[in-house]
Amino acid sequence: MKVSLLVVLSVLLSGAVVAEAAASDKKRKAQKDASAPPVAASQPRPDRYRELLADKMPVGSTDWWEQMRREGRLGGETP
Repeated sequence: MKVSLLVVLSVLLSGAVVAEAAASDKKRKAQKDASAPPVAASQPRPDRYRELLADKMPVGSTDWWEQMRREGRLGGETP
């Protein structure tokens, strides 16, 4: 009698755990779907956009020197 009671209780508890896990999965999916749609990567950049990386600028130009100073890559030297 005690063994059958334990089996029934364990079956009921495992069913409750599975149902709770399914409910939390639904909540996560609902939250993920509710987020804002991603912005298209192919949108044009503003007209005055300039990439500020010294590695992509003409070496030795005034802009290059200033960018190197901003990046802290002059090693204590100034132009």
